[in-house]
Amino acid sequence: MKKIIVIITLILSITLRAQKDVKIELSESYELGNIILALTEYGRTDPYDVQKIPPYYDEIITYFEPVKDHPLLKKVNYSRKDWKKFLGFRTDFYAFSFDEKGLLKRDFPFNSFGPKEVDENLELINDFVKKSNYRTFYKNHQSFYNTLIANYKEYYYINDTYTFLDKIAKRPVNETDKKYIIAISPLVGGQNCHRDINSSLTVDFPNIGEDLILGNLKGNLARRILDNHTIFSEIDHGYVNPISDQYSKEITESFNLTNWDKKSGYPGINSFNEYMTWAVYDLFINEKFPEEKTDSLSAIYHKVNIRRGFIAQNLFSEKLIELYKKEKNLEKLYIPLLKWTKKTGNKISQPSVVNSNNKDFEKTDLNNIVVQFTEPMKKTKTLQLKLYEYIDGKETRNTIIIVKNPVWSKDGKEVKFSLDTSYKNFVLGFYVHNSMAGFYSKKGILLNPDNYLLLAS
Repeated sequence: MKKIIVIITLILSITLRAQKDVKIELSESYELGNIILALTEYGRTDPYDVQKIPPYYDEIITYFEPVKDHPLLKKVNYSRKDWKKFLGFRTDFYAFSFDEKGLLKRDFPFNSFGPKEVDENLELINDFVKKSNYRTFYKNHQSFYNTLIANYKEYYYINDTYTFLDKIAKRPVNETDKKYIIAISPLVGGQNCHRDINSSLTVDFPNIGEDLILGNLKGNLARRILDNHTIFSEIDHGYVNPISDQYSKEITESFNLTNWDKKSGYPGINSFNEYMTWAVYDLFINEKFPEEKTDSLSAIYHKVNIRRGFIAQNLFSEKLIELYKKEKNLEKLYIPLLKWTKKTGNKISQPSVVNSNNKDFEKTDLNNIVVQFTEPMKKTKTLQLKLYEYIDGKETRNTIIIVKNPVWSKDGKEVKFSLDTSYKNFVLGFYVHNSMAGFYSKKGILLNPDNYLLLAS
């Protein structure tokens, strides 16, 4: 009887911990930062960093039309190369609130990425708030914000996430009493981040999925599982990173960045941690959704990570899943995993297209297209390609094409096929990000996503 009570108490403590410690916020200051960025030229035109999901996004564009030429919007019109300024501007707003006079004030000295873009533009920001009547907009949408907050935990399996992570890895003692907050906005597209605000507060800044924004909470389970990665891969840094710190010497010796990382921008142990957090995500969805085709769902984000520079994410995840079947304690998997990364690293190479070109559209016979590779590829029975039509130097449309029965060379380093398309000038791409299909080498590494051919029919 005592054993049963102990087990029940443990389960309740884990569940209550997840429910009590996680707070979801959509603060007035943080949303201000997101709206300002959404109104810049970059925010309006870039397809990734700002989500443009109606009706909320359309309401923003309409409401703030009178201040579309405010000097602040030109001052903070960052580009992708200024990602630290862009992300820093958005995230640092979390450290601010409005005083009794309706002006932004700093509440604590949090700086997320170095540049202090909010502080340096504070006068312009306050002027924008006044002239745009931003606070009325925020107040009028409070019901919408509250609905997102109320539905977030269930939609993103927050309690299940913590239960799973607590089962496979214990958080450090000095972090168990930390306050944890998830700051959300319907406008956040790419560039999620996980930050320690101070010694007692950690905040994640993820994007949120379209289904949650539109209130479609029960349908499309596959989409919901994929959406879960945005917060899971941030939360599990709190579990993975401390373990990695204990094995930093072994990681440095066994995880050679030259082999595993192609300009991800994550130095040293941080690159390993990205690999590991995503592999743990694969463990979670495999265990949580045994009836779903989680392999295909994982493959989609493996491809995304490969484009980020983590070129062997699929191999890394497969190995961790294999080891996990024998041992459910994450820390105990580090040594055998690192032995494998050391041995496997020397065999990793990213295949490329030998005849890739990016200068001029080359006249070609659509009935006899030949693509050559730097190393042997897996001989698939179909090819999934993406064609981008160009007219007068501008992309006008694109389409995904499935080619059946391609002719592979014996060594797998060449493939021939025909294309049925009306495009006159087009880019032939080999990377379709939201699909598990792709061109993989015999070693299991995805073709360089940036390879393509410029063709003219």
